[in-house]
Amino acid sequence: MPSLLSRRSILGTAFVFILLLAACGPAPLGVGWPAISLANTTCGENTYQHVIVAFNDRVVLVDPADGSGSALLNNECEPRPPEADGRAKVWDFRGTGQNQFFALPSTLDEQTLIAMNYAQRIYEIDTATARANNGEGSTLPERTGHAVAQPLVNGDLIYFGLANKDLVAWNRSDNTLAWSVPTAHGVWSSPLLYEGVLYFTSLDHNLYAADAASGELLWKLDIEGAAASTPLLHDGILYVGSFARKIFAISLEGEKLAEYTTIDWVWGTPTIHENVLYAADLVGNVYALDITNNLSQIWQQKVAARAIRATPVVYEDRVIVGSRDQRIYWLNRDNGTPVQDGDGQPLVREVPSEVLSDVLVIEPTETNGVDETLVVVATLNPAELLIAYSLEQGELKWTYRYQ
Repeated sequence: MPSLLSRRSILGTAFVFILLLAACGPAPLGVGWPAISLANTTCGENTYQHVIVAFNDRVVLVDPADGSGSALLNNECEPRPPEADGRAKVWDFRGTGQNQFFALPSTLDEQTLIAMNYAQRIYEIDTATARANNGEGSTLPERTGHAVAQPLVNGDLIYFGLANKDLVAWNRSDNTLAWSVPTAHGVWSSPLLYEGVLYFTSLDHNLYAADAASGELLWKLDIEGAAASTPLLHDGILYVGSFARKIFAISLEGEKLAEYTTIDWVWGTPTIHENVLYAADLVGNVYALDITNNLSQIWQQKVAARAIRATPVVYEDRVIVGSRDQRIYWLNRDNGTPVQDGDGQPLVREVPSEVLSDVLVIEPTETNGVDETLVVVATLNPAELLIAYSLEQGELKWTYRYQ
């Protein structure tokens, strides 16, 4: 990995440190990042929305209304009796042995999640009980190593990017390895599946396209630097950021259509809203680029003092980002300047630890109990793992800590 490890001080960060751990053994708890998203579960005729979090040794569901652990429900869809010490029984999956989760589970069906831990142990989690249907989990046949990417489900085939190298397809029905696409270095993100083709990035500086059924390599394209995020597909064009300090627009046939040079590495997947691409880099810049004009710059703002790893969130007239400098920033979408709070000051909120995961925006629905639109972030501090603010003025609404 000399081309990755020769890069300056950014290599001291926790998330790049995993490059070394991937080759050396189990990842110690506390070295990693939380992954968060929204997830639904069903009970009877009811659907419940949760924030799902994978971090350290567990996967948990959290109630978006108040930040409490989501209750485990019985067959009558009522909370199960509390623990002997009076604590509520909540949705908390920990597996067996030494677990370390870097990526979220994926939905297999309404009652089952597929999760893979750092040691490449695969769990089929029952959403009703938060327990593994397959006991201590399954292992990938013929493969050893580690995993930090979310699995992708496609019928009986489950695709996994492996932190050491390669993208692999697992036959869930008989626990066999269907195929693998070789890469020179690790695959740190989930592939994108579109019309029977998988598109995925690697730390070996390439973007790959492979047949989703057979694993046949269709093409690979040098994107000049390592990449650690899933490509974005928009109107038949792939968009990807790389550690070459570039954002690329690439055809589905593997042709570079446009590129934009950033100040530093781009880790997160870009997002597009109304023909404008938004991305951030690892020294705290946020970019808005015109996808109708060869990724020409609309604006670029130095926002944070440290890295912005995740995808910017675009919601109505705002762009919201979280940074390793322990702050959340609200920006005006049209020019990237700070949104002003009620006192005329920049709308910025400090949190107790670094923000490495995506930011969630949760809108009120008839079933989630949320009464106003929320911004939810995850930190590296288990005592304040999730923090929710109001979208409009950044008012603190709740925090969640591990039980």
